[in-house]
Amino acid sequence: MKVFKINEIENKKISGRNVKNAEELPEINLFWAASSLKFNVKAGEVWAEFLSDYDSNEPWVSVFLNGRRISRFMVEKGGEKSVCLVHGLNPQTENEICIYKDTQPMPGDTKHSLKITKISLDDNGEFCEVKPAEIKIEFIGDSITSGEGLAGAPEQMEWIPAVFVGSESYAANVARHFNADFSVFSQCGWGLCWGWDGNRNNNMPSYYEKVCGVMEGEFHNQLGENQDYDFKEGSDFVVLNLGTNDNGAFFQPAWKNPKTGIEYKLSLENGKISATDKDFIVQAAKNFLSLIRKHNQNAQIIWCYGMIELNLIPECIKTAVNQWKKETGDNNIHVLELDPMEKVEKNDEDKGSRGHPGKKVHKLAADKLEKLIEKLRK
Repeated sequence: MKVFKINEIENKKISGRNVKNAEELPEINLFWAASSLKFNVKAGEVWAEFLSDYDSNEPWVSVFLNGRRISRFMVEKGGEKSVCLVHGLNPQTENEICIYKDTQPMPGDTKHSLKITKISLDDNGEFCEVKPAEIKIEFIGDSITSGEGLAGAPEQMEWIPAVFVGSESYAANVARHFNADFSVFSQCGWGLCWGWDGNRNNNMPSYYEKVCGVMEGEFHNQLGENQDYDFKEGSDFVVLNLGTNDNGAFFQPAWKNPKTGIEYKLSLENGKISATDKDFIVQAAKNFLSLIRKHNQNAQIIWCYGMIELNLIPECIKTAVNQWKKETGDNNIHVLELDPMEKVEKNDEDKGSRGHPGKKVHKLAADKLEKLIEKLRK
């Protein structure tokens, strides 16, 4: 077998937020859900070596061959693990291999990490040119965008890393459809303003300018996760799918800030968000749009919602977008309602685990986004 460090593979594609010099490093860290390493080969056999660590939340990986998944596995800790990705291929035929991290970052686990350290080919194998990306897309979201619930039975309600399949999310499907250079910036339970329980620390905008700032501590500092993220020229499209957890928090008890002792209780008036909370959400949305635009000056921004039915937040999203357009003259922002799982899923085969959307809902969401993106590209 011929063994290659990652920086020895000239023809490769690294997708997902990463440190500035990721392409030049001998090993590649995969931080976010659906982060990936893609390469093309003419080889009969391909192996990869992984290095992971964790306390309780292990990383899972999917391997795709020519755009379809052929395997999925947990990467155990305890030193480098050598895994055969595929065996018995026709060595004269060019094949595309993509290794995805299926799990999102795990802030509750100070050791959670995943590296690909080497790729090995049979003695006659060779790397081929990787088709260049057509467009660049950034996806921002929560558990839905992280692919939570895309593994496991509908009655599976334990929160475990095994149920995350970022490689099969609507975001990954859209990226494959367009052969896009893409990144996923998503965290389960988090929102635009607060998390599912009203925790105001768990908001995505606060971490937008870091590589993977949701992971804190010296170990993650050494990996570069708390570096400023290099947006370069920005994305062609930014897709937001935030609001589900903000919506749900209105039905939770008050959240108490552990540092200040201040309690925050979201309130409803006649079944609608109170004026004070609505103003807060609308302003937060406009502030986030401003931050996104700062780093993606030419992007079409699509704010989508609805894969889980929402009864409160959509009005805030639409208000914020309309105000943003009026105040800035920026019309390159769009709102897209997606099909809800409550109406789409008719049987267990359609459903995901942990009360999350299954593959059918993700497929419909991808289809709608692909049509809108194709329209906006013209």
